Amino acid sequence: MPLYHSTIFSGDYPGTAFQARAAAWGYEKASGVFRGTNEQRNAENERIRLERGHAPTQHYFGEKHPVFFDMEIMIRATNEQRARQGVNLLCSAIDILHGCVMGFTDPMEDIHIRPYGEKQETLSFFSTTGITTACRFAALASKASLSYAMHKLAFSYRSAGAHHMDMHPRYSPRQFRVQKEPLTHVRLANAVTLAYSAIEEMQLELRASRENPSKLKDGSWNPVVRAELQRRLLKAKIDINDPFIWTLRGPKTRIERSRQIPSIGKTKWTYGQVRDRNVSIVDALAYASWLRSTTTTHRFTKTSTSLTVYDAHNVQFLARKLLMERFGLWDRP
Repeated sequence: MPLYHSTIFSGDYPGTAFQARAAAWGYEKASGVFRGTNEQRNAENERIRLERGHAPTQHYFGEKHPVFFDMEIMIRATNEQRARQGVNLLCSAIDILHGCVMGFTDPMEDIHIRPYGEKQETLSFFSTTGITTACRFAALASKASLSYAMHKLAFSYRSAGAHHMDMHPRYSPRQFRVQKEPLTHVRLANAVTLAYSAIEEMQLELRASRENPSKLKDGSWNPVVRAELQRRLLKAKIDINDPFIWTLRGPKTRIERSRQIPSIGKTKWTYGQVRDRNVSIVDALAYASWLRSTTTTHRFTKTSTSLTVYDAHNVQFLARKLLMERFGLWDRP
């Protein structure tokens, strides 16, 4: 099959060659390992620079480890359309692994697919660590028919998202407040809706109806609805006993006063402005479903205008956990 340039470069240690087979394409990377004199390494550096149109990144971890260059992820596919799908899914996987927008804002516009060896007309490249893990993630998602879930969550980050350090309880105890700008409200609502839609693509959403509600008259869970949700979570390899961290900062908003999320205890860092809570995964899914249905999907209300980045982050974080845990990539923060 033909080989295509992705313009995405991996500097992952230890620089070994890599392959990952997806549903209709494959990801490949040469090792980039170099053993030779400083003069030879400089010559190789210049050769790669001329070939790429930009300087490569050299990685060195000590005397016992060889120097290696960041190498381009190549896409092996039957045609350019398939190669494009592989690159787009890889970009979404990179963002989801990092939990925020890390790479190209719009891969369709910013990345120019071209056959192997063809001259690059525009300067387009991205290099970071974790790329080969993202390739494996994208390959697994494509085989499980979860490409739409990946893209929806990635676009949720692009609509409204924050770097994980912006959620750090010590360094950013309350950075994001309620905003008055309507466009901000729309972006946040879109982020919540897309993130929950990603959960629906995984078929892990709350399933209830007027005839079979999720809650009984006393406010407790309907055991039938809860048990059915737990069965789907277990089938997707989700640990239903692992508490989910729900981020709460500053005073309660109108949304939180309308409905508080059930807590199973404070986090160990909860203090002052930081009101983070541990919640069960089923309660997190139920709250995300309520937030999407009552606050972000339909006509805006006064309650909707109290949306903050924390609301978007919580649903994004939930979708991210489910996606990554589904493929064995989740390590609890």
